[in-house]
Amino acid sequence: MIRGILFDMDGVLIDSEPIILHAAMSYFKEIGVPVKAEDFEPFIGAGDRRYLCGVAEKYGVHIEFEEARESLFSYYAQGAKERGAALGVHRFIRNAKKAGLKLALATGGVAKKVQINLEAIGLDASDFDVVITGDKVKRNKPNPDIYQLAALSMGLPTQECLVVEDALNGVEAAKKAECSVCALTTSFSVSDLAAAGADYIVSSLDAFEDFSSIDQLTKLLDASSGLDERILYGANMILEAGKSVQTDQQLLDMAINMAYKTRKRAYTPYSQYKVGASVISCATNRVYSGCNVENSSYGATICAERNAVLNAIASEGVIGISKVVVVSEDNPPAPPCAMCLQVLAEFCRAETEIHLLDIDAAEGKGGSHLVYKFSDLLPYPFIFPSMRHS
Repeated sequence: MIRGILFDMDGVLIDSEPIILHAAMSYFKEIGVPVKAEDFEPFIGAGDRRYLCGVAEKYGVHIEFEEARESLFSYYAQGAKERGAALGVHRFIRNAKKAGLKLALATGGVAKKVQINLEAIGLDASDFDVVITGDKVKRNKPNPDIYQLAALSMGLPTQECLVVEDALNGVEAAKKAECSVCALTTSFSVSDLAAAGADYIVSSLDAFEDFSSIDQLTKLLDASSGLDERILYGANMILEAGKSVQTDQQLLDMAINMAYKTRKRAYTPYSQYKVGASVISCATNRVYSGCNVENSSYGATICAERNAVLNAIASEGVIGISKVVVVSEDNPPAPPCAMCLQVLAEFCRAETEIHLLDIDAAEGKGGSHLVYKFSDLLPYPFIFPSMRHS
């Protein structure tokens, strides 16, 4: 089980490879050495010393590393401030803390560069349980020392740590330390990262949906490696909730009751036709309700079904809907309108249950309670081509 996450810095928390490359090339231009961008690729993730000295050796040039690094950092600091945090960094760290995971920053860069980066991305050393920089170990990546020290400092075996890396040297270091590795495609291709031994490969930390437990993170990681337990709801892949403390019937009864009560608050000065609706989130088993809200400009009226969906999204973000309940005064009870069906199509499966009830049925006095599959009401929903999942 993963209990700790060890973050590399460059290329993970900040997309710094273009910045450090530009800074390094600026330094070599300053000393009159015409270098190429590809000269630096073998040294990505190996620390600043190898990044500069490795290229210098290739051209037969001797440099004083401490002086060179000062110049490098001067160029680098300018670009880092403009770059800011990589996509999804702050959200992922918040989620990891909610899940109770220990966090470490383990980077081959020295303390000064780490401070520049942290200021640039709006984080502080105190946001991590442990910070290990390249000047705290004798052997930098691809040796495993930095990740071994980070895990030890958190009181965890390396086998219970997930390393987030972007560089081949870093992936190699993490695997030698016996950590599992999630690689980001910031600096290298999927095939290169897989060949280096990465267990999981994603585009960025922003690719992870929100999570609040270690189990949820594990499922998201499995999804990135082809073991996807998520279910397609309309245009969205959703992790379904585990067994609820309530039975399906109890959840349905709650949804009916909430739709019935919310209906009474409908704003209908023009039609006097009140409707209440509720949806059940497949990810949390929570129930969200809504009522219709009319407007002098009739086209601006919002139906109860869409209001319930908006309420759910405001609370959870991307959702999947396992059941929809609509309560109206008609008998037979009214189905969702075509516009509402199209909105629901974004979040429903073909087999999502649509429960239509009149007032008597909602009050438990008989009446009419009809049940349809979503595909019965809208067999051919429109899903934007780029959002379709094969």
